[in-house]
Parts: sequence; C-alpha cells; structure tokens
Amino acid sequence: MVKGVIFDMDGLMFDTERLSTIFWRQTGEEFGVDVPEEFTYCFRGKNPAAIREAFLERYGADFDYERFREIRTRLQYDYIREKGVPLKKGLIELLEYLQKKGIRAAVATSTDRKLADTMIERAGVRGYFDAFAYGDMVERSKPHPDVFLRAAKELGILVEECLVLEDSIAGVEAGKAAGGYIIHIPDLIVVPEEVKEGITAQYDSLDEVIGWLEGGGSHV
Repeated sequence: MVKGVIFDMDGLMFDTERLSTIFWRQTGEEFGVDVPEEFTYCFRGKNPAAIREAFLERYGADFDYERFREIRTRLQYDYIREKGVPLKKGLIELLEYLQKKGIRAAVATSTDRKLADTMIERAGVRGYFDAFAYGDMVERSKPHPDVFLRAAKELGILVEECLVLEDSIAGVEAGKAAGGYIIHIPDLIVVPEEVKEGITAQYDSLDEVIGWLEGGGSHV
C-alpha cells in the first residue's frame, strides 16, 4: 500500500527542462563558449555538484563555473518572476487527489534549495507537500537514491511504502535503487528500455497515476 508519493521537480512537476536548456545556452553565449543541447542531457536530474563536475571536465579546471551558474540562475529567476512556472499536465489533479485521500507527498529534486523553493512558491503548490529534499541536502546525486531516501525519511514513511515519480534517466535509476514503487512520466529525454526494466509503470501524464492508485497499486 502506498503511503507517500515522492515527486521529482524539473521535467516532472514543472515543464522547465526546455527552459533550462535555453538558459544554459544563453549563458554560454554571454560567456563566449558553446553549450550544446546534447551536453545538457548528461546532467539532467543531477545535483549542483555533479553539474559543476561535468562543466569542469568539458571546459577545463580553470573554467569559472561559479560565475557561469550565477548568470544562468539569474536568467531563470528573471523568467520565473516575469512569466511564472509552467506546470506539467495533471499535476494539480494528482496533488488534489493525494490531499483528499490523506496520502503524504514530498518533493525530491536535484535542484538546490533556494531556487527550488522559489519555483515551488511561484507555482503555488507548496501547500500540497509535507516534506522537501533538495540536491544540496545530500552528498550523492542521482542515479544514487539518496535524495529519495531523504524525502521518505522527511515524510516519516518507509521508502518501500512510497511511490517515486520521475522523468529522467538518472531519476528512474535512482528511484529503482531506492526500493519503492517507481512510475516513469516521459519528458524530453528518451529513457532506454533497459533503464526502465523493473519499473512499476509508465504513463503519459501525472493525472493517469490516480487510476493506478485507485487500483490499489500494482506492476503493469
């Protein structure tokens, strides 16, 4: 029986992965370096430390990543203030269902606390969640399960009694490693079939998860 649902954030709750790619490339133009879209794929779902490592490996140890990320983050804040946070289909319906049924919910994101909090507040969904786990709260990034284990702990629920919702390759791998239920909701990146092997289910949108929960939860 599912007692808690753990949500990834970017690409799962919010339609922000497309925007993220744009912000990385715009920052690269300002910095005078090329940031190919394909390069950004390698750190989807990863925490700030892992992304920093990817940049230094690609552009060299002397690359001023802190300044680079500062510019990129400013672009994202400016966008959020001006246009808000785009929600993924079915998010509010699922959150309202969980609240009605008394099923606890948590956010487990690789994004750092400050930016994630800003997005959650701006999206108007904070009140639906009982716990939050951020990328800068755990040492190891996805595909390690640490952020999901932390979220389950914050919920006060065994991870085996939690459902993880994810969109990215690293996120699906982390969800499987955590040991609970894991449902994949596709976004931009195609998750290989071998990565999805052993997951609980895959649906096109978040509102379809309601039917799975209503059915008592099972592998499909």
